[in-house]
Parts: sequence; structure tokens; C-alpha cells
Amino acid sequence: MSPAIRSAARWLQGMRLPYQPPLLHWALALGLGAALALTEAAIWTVAIALAGVVAFAIASSARIRAVPKRRRLHLALILLSPVVLGAGYWRAAETRLPADSLGAADLAGQTVRLTGVVAEEPQFRSTGIRLLLDAETIEVGTDQRRICDRVRLHIPDPQVIEYGDRIALEAVLTPTSESEDEYLQWLSSQRIAASGLVRAGSLRQLGQADIGWRHSLAADAREALDVSLRNSLPPPLSGIAQGIVTGRSDAIDPELRSELNDTSLSHLIVISGSNLTLLITMVMAASAWLVGRRGAALLAILAALSYGTLIGPDPPVQRAMWMAVVFASSHLLGRGSSALYAVGATAALMVALEPPVLLDLSFQLTLAGTLGILILMPTISHDFLSGQRGLSGAVRDAALVTLVATLTTMPLIALHFERASLIGLAANLAVTPLFSWIMLGSAFTAVVGLVSDGLAAIIAWPLAWLPLRWLVFVAEEVAQLPGAGTTVQGFGHVHLLLIYAAILVASLRTHRERVARWTRTSDSRDVAKATALLGRIGLEAIPELRGCIRQVVVCGIASAVAATLWLSATSEHADRLHVHFLDVGQGDSALLVTPAGGSVLIDTGERSHDTLAALRSHLPTNSRRIDLVVITHPQSDHGEALWAVLEHYDVGQVLLSAYVQRTAFGRRLVDLFEHHDIPRIEAEPGRQIELAGASPLTLDVLWPPARGLPEEYQDNPNSTSIVIRARYGDAAFLFTGDINVEQELDLVRHPCANVSQPCELRADVLKVAHQGSRFSSSMLFLETVRPTLAILSAGADNPHGHPHDEVLTSLAAVGATSLLTAEHGDISLATDGTSISVTTER
Repeated sequence: MSPAIRSAARWLQGMRLPYQPPLLHWALALGLGAALALTEAAIWTVAIALAGVVAFAIASSARIRAVPKRRRLHLALILLSPVVLGAGYWRAAETRLPADSLGAADLAGQTVRLTGVVAEEPQFRSTGIRLLLDAETIEVGTDQRRICDRVRLHIPDPQVIEYGDRIALEAVLTPTSESEDEYLQWLSSQRIAASGLVRAGSLRQLGQADIGWRHSLAADAREALDVSLRNSLPPPLSGIAQGIVTGRSDAIDPELRSELNDTSLSHLIVISGSNLTLLITMVMAASAWLVGRRGAALLAILAALSYGTLIGPDPPVQRAMWMAVVFASSHLLGRGSSALYAVGATAALMVALEPPVLLDLSFQLTLAGTLGILILMPTISHDFLSGQRGLSGAVRDAALVTLVATLTTMPLIALHFERASLIGLAANLAVTPLFSWIMLGSAFTAVVGLVSDGLAAIIAWPLAWLPLRWLVFVAEEVAQLPGAGTTVQGFGHVHLLLIYAAILVASLRTHRERVARWTRTSDSRDVAKATALLGRIGLEAIPELRGCIRQVVVCGIASAVAATLWLSATSEHADRLHVHFLDVGQGDSALLVTPAGGSVLIDTGERSHDTLAALRSHLPTNSRRIDLVVITHPQSDHGEALWAVLEHYDVGQVLLSAYVQRTAFGRRLVDLFEHHDIPRIEAEPGRQIELAGASPLTLDVLWPPARGLPEEYQDNPNSTSIVIRARYGDAAFLFTGDINVEQELDLVRHPCANVSQPCELRADVLKVAHQGSRFSSSMLFLETVRPTLAILSAGADNPHGHPHDEVLTSLAAVGATSLLTAEHGDISLATDGTSISVTTER
């Protein structure tokens, strides 16, 4: 052995890291290798990760003498960890979309014809149907070929469609492999080759594929249980019950869904790995005092298998089911202390079989929640799941599971959604301990309803109505409090790793028993050092504090998480402008929020509820002011929700065109602003409005001229739409209202006519005019603007057929990526003035 290696080994041994078994080394190495490949990490990152795996292996090898037998085998397996990392990297790289898939095809916005099988339960929403298709054939023009790709589709018109249906349809597809859009990149990582919008009326049923008797039986059972719940419970409680019992997330009231999101309670409603983990743990906690730990574990295994079979082939639920079974089986076999390693090995096996699962949020939440319970619960409660404290202990364990699951999953939610409910922990503590009551009571009510609607209605009140009504009450009340649905900015992977590292450090001493057989010689010295440390910091004088030191440590971690999220939420990035294109159905609305907290609302849409919910979501926390409102032209789909906005928010100024009062709706708008005493600015080319800040946001008005417009323009509100170019650093956004082709050509030929300096039309992001109507978006105009991103705000299944296919084709021809609010929900862009990132609601 070289001197350098011996020196590194002595240094690692001096750190006194505990021995860890080969199983854990392999699980970590495999997961790390897969993560490096899936994220296409730089070579230096791979080198650092490899060095870390080698160091971890050497640290355990230095403690190999603590292993009572088979030391050489343990040592050989540990030293193979770098090879396992390479195997994980290779396995993940092999699962990328092949070069001949749709993901790399050059479809250029063409309408294609697809046939295939619906691969999962369709999601029915107010904006249409979202489904995953296992595509079998594709036809582009006269060229037809067989394929084997998965495609995520949005169907705008209502359809009767089920899992396993073989269908044919026409759609405009966007490949995922080469896209710079974050959502499409995520789809590519999940081996989904394309995302597309189905043409209204083009879908045809071709029959039913063979999905197997088990899946078919489960689908029929879910449908029967849905009908039973709708008959037994009133809305919105029936919708929540369907979401919990059968996974029908589309049955939940949209306003209630928003409140559940704002209070971090939505994970209880929609079928996922995290709520299955909660169910299994709480079944064990609630029954351990009655039937003992092993009996409770057996009940949990039966509950997991039954629930996973009922829900069907949804991959997140199936993964969570088997992880829960492994967790419960460890306790059934009397090896609860080995559950951590068993769950880690199970997760590693899942990653080896399907590496993209590592980037799936549901898998991450399941793993974080399960490992959090395994690692933190012994830190908080030594007799967790022992059943020694009877009913009171079961209630206490349920509350502690809630605390731990919320604590360990909140950082992931903040990372992925840039949102966190700072009072979500309190809401979860009020509701989650009743989750078993809610789920089992709703399920029992549904089963009884299959036999007798009358009997189900009677038992529904104590079993389902009461706890469901409590859940709704908590969600509605807590959502109104400060700190609900807080936007979290600046929370990155470093924050995530620091929080989880703190949790591991805090729980390390509690898990010393788990590795005691490998670290027997160090225990006495560690205790002596800890006692001396307590004496130095003065804790010897407070015996009561020493007795509850673990609880103090865990509360400290919870406080650290809350403080990190709070600081991230309240300390804005100094250089990021956020532009949100709001999903308001068939209409327009966009919200611009500056780093200094300034805000501009361009149009409001027509549906007050959707607009207010989006403003509550995207404005700074507790903000009740909008600095500037722009109504591009006086039509209801652009301004009807203004009445509701002014009831909830103070508005600093309003920008209107000189022609706003030529319509009755425009005169109503003017009267409304005068009633609220809001200063009015008249739009005219060359006018600039600046929102101050370290990097100011500048709004350039490009259209309409205040004088000299032809009479036919003045009589058409669309022709007098305000056109605004927003500038932030080098990034530009063009908002075009509902202008027609004639006004686009006027802007191209004479930008900002009668102004000393011509206006610039070039923009990185284009809000496509008139919801994507064929009467706008001329090729000359698009070639002049040359957008990278094109946002189309239109309602699903709208009577006008927006957006029209020729507009989508033109946008693709100029190289723009089209994003539709009907398909993606709210579309949020963030820019530092140089680069632009994209996140979508769905």
C-alpha cells in the first residue's frame, strides 16, 4: 500500500466514522451514479463523487476489525463501491431516449396522426383531459411507420376515455429530447418522447387493449367506489374522498385544491407514495397497542398490498407499496433496526431497474418520508411502534409521524415548486393524525355503498363526513393566514443537502445502537466526551434539559428548516424578474413581479376566481397592492375580472388606450377607476413606464397611436389593443393584446410612428396575439420579433378553435417553442436579464 493511501486511511480512521455494511455502500453508489448520468453532470462533478465514494469505502474499511466474521468478504464488497457507481452511471445512460425516437424528431409543428393505447388513468380537468399514450404508429403526411414511444397529450374537448383504450387522434407534437424547456426536459428524463395538443374532434376509439384481468378488475372496482362515494357524501367532501380512496384527483373542487396546496395538505388527497407511507406507518402506530408490533406490521403489509392492488398500475403507488412492505416486513421479522438498510436496498433496486425514477418527485417524497420516519422517529421516541403506551401512545406516535414526514418532505417541495407553506406544519399536525380515520372511514363507506346507499349515508357521517369536514375547515381557514403558499426563492440543492445533513447528524447518536456491534470500543469514550461537552456549555446545571435533549435537537432542526425557508422566501434574488402568464381560460392575463416587489398586471381575464387564485399564488407574500394595471382593450375576456381584483387589491395606476370609451364595456372600466380614484395613464407610442430597482423594469408602449388612426381601427377594440415591450436587462417580453395582422404590419413598417426614435420589436418571449387566432401572428411579424418562447393563452375546448394550427406552424417555423396555458396551466418565467428559465403549473 502506498504511503499516500496509508496516510489517507489513517486520517479517515481518525475521523472515527462508524462502519457501514456493504449494502448501504452499494445503494448509495448506485443511486449516485444514476443521478450523475441523468443530470449529465460535468466530468469534475463525477470525479468529486467518485472520490467521495472511495473515501466512504476506505473509512468503513478502516473499521473492518469491528466486523465479527467474514471480514474479507465485507471488505471486498465495500471496495467494489466505485465499480457499482460506474454500473449505476452506465445503467442510467442506457435508459435515455434512443436517437430514432420521437423525442429527437424534427416535427416542426406539423399535425401528425397517432394510434396507441392509453397507458394510465386519464386526468379529467376543467381545461380538458390529460393522458399518457403508448404510441404504436405515427403518420406524417403520407409517411406512416411503427413506433414504440410514450407521448403526453392534452385533449381539449370532453371525451369518454379509460385506461387501456386503443385510440387514434391528430395532434401537434413537441419533441422533448432537444428542448430547452424545463418541463419538456423533465418529460424526456421520464422517457416520454413528446408532448402534444390533440386537435378537437379528431379522437376516435379503436377498441380496448388487453390490460390483464387484474388491472381491468381494479379499474371496475375504482369506478364502482367512485359512484358509491358520490352517492354517500356531498361535494366537496365526495371529491376529496374519491381522491384519497381511488385517486380521482379531477373530482376535487379547484378552489379547494388551491387551498390544499397553500396549506401543504394536498399530499394527503392525491394518491402518491407519500400518503401511502403515512397510511402504513399510522396503521402500525394505531394498532401496535392492540395486536403488538408484529401483528401491526402484518396489518400494515395487508393494507399496503390491498391499497396498491386497488389503485392499479400507477408507478409511484406501486413503488411506495413495495417500499412500505419492506419497511413493515422488517418489523414483522423482528429486525426493525435493519429497516433502514432494507429500504435503502429496495430503493437502489428500483433505481437499477428504472433509473429515471430517481428524478421523479413522487419517488423522492416517498423515499424522504420513509427514511425520515426510520431515522428521526427513534430520535424522538424510543418506544415508537412498541405499543407499550396504549391508546395515548398511538395518538402520540401519529402526531410524531406527521411532524417527521412534513419535516423531511418540505425541503423537496420547496426545491421543486419554489413554494412552501410556512404554517403547513401546523395544518398537517391538525389533520394528518386523523388520516387513517379519513382514509379507512371513506373506504368503508364506499364499500358499504356498493351494497346499500341508505346504510352508507347513515354510517358516512361518523366515519367519513366528520373527519373530511375537519380537513376542509382546516384548509379553508389556514389558507387565509399569513405564510400560506409562500413563494420560496433562492432555495437550491445546497440548502437541501444542508438540511438533510443536519437531520442525519442529529440522529446519529440515537442510531449508535444500530452500529454498536461495529463500534463497541468507542462508545464509552464518546459518552465521556459528550458529558464533558455538556458540562462546558452549562447543561449539567439543567438536568431537566439533559433528559429531553433529543427533543430539543429535533425541535432545533425543525426551527432551522423553517428559518431557512423563511429567509429564502423573504430574501428575493437581487436580479430576477418573474413573469407569470396566468391560466384564466379563454382570455389573457399576465403578472410581472420585480425583485423589489413591484408588480404589473396586464389584463385580468374573465374568470374572477382563477385570476384571484393566481394572484394570491404569485404575488409576494401578504401583498395587497398592484403598482400598475394595464387593460389592453375593452373586452370582457381581458378585463371582466377587474372588479374582483379591485375588491382585494390596491392599485397604484392604470394604463388605458385613448379609445377605451368607444365601447360600453370601456366606459364601465373608466367609471370603475374613477370610483376607486385610481390615476389613469394614456397609452401612446414612445411612452415609457419604469418600475425602480437595482435593475429597473421598463415598459415601452408601442401601440396604438393616440391620433391619426383610421376610423375602422377605432371602431374595433382589437385594433386599438395596447402593445407593450417589457425590458429587463437584455431580456425582452412582447405583449400584443388582440391586435390583428393589419396592426402587426403597421408595427413592422413604422414602429412607433411619429416618435423621434423607432421602437424595437425584437423579443425573447412573445405573448401571442388574440389567443393564437389565424387573424394575427403574420409570418412577417413573427420573423421580425423572432421569439424563443411563444405563450398562447386560450381556454381548452373554446368555441373559436384557438390556437389555430397555422399559427402553431408559423411559430415553429421561426424557431419558437410554444407553450399553452390550456395545457400547462400558469406559465412562469424568471430572468436575471440574461437567461430565462421556465416553470409550469402542470
